[in-house]
Amino acid sequence: MLGSTIRSFASRTTGASRSFFSTSAVRKTEKLWENPWKYAIPEKTKTLATVEEIPVDWSYVERLMPIEVVPEVPKHESYPTPSGWTPPSGAGKTHPYYVRRRPDHLLPLYLERKRDLLNEKTLDFDYVELVTVRSVDGDVFACEQDLRTYLQEQLGHPVATHVDELKGRIKVKGAPRSLIEQFFYSKGF
Repeated sequence: MLGSTIRSFASRTTGASRSFFSTSAVRKTEKLWENPWKYAIPEKTKTLATVEEIPVDWSYVERLMPIEVVPEVPKHESYPTPSGWTPPSGAGKTHPYYVRRRPDHLLPLYLERKRDLLNEKTLDFDYVELVTVRSVDGDVFACEQDLRTYLQEQLGHPVATHVDELKGRIKVKGAPRSLIEQFFYSKGF
């Protein structure tokens, strides 16, 4: 019984190998072991994808896109508004520098809170508030000089500033944001 199953298995495997490595697949001049991948991997056939255009209602997507045009400056009965906002005036064009407003018509003033020196008594870090003025075009150093003198006159103590001319930014340490905002509104920006 066992011998008959081994003979049938051997006849099945040799028959399969004969059909796979038949003489029609392997040419007589070419030997199988010289390029075995040629016969082991099936030939590649090209298939081209079909393209179909489906109509899409883009109105749902357009609602989510940002507005390309900045809206006009809002009109109010009196200035400054209760929030302290004033529109830009023509006096801002007379300076050697210009501060562009953001798309929401506010000044580009940003408040940062950074870790400062270690307090030796409490062994805790002190924090300092920095105000960054962005979008300064033209002579950034003249803007920084005017801002620093204005702040020192108002506060009565020295104010530290740092100018990044390439990015058009001024960092101010030791002055509140509202006072810096007042300076730029008074200049007409």
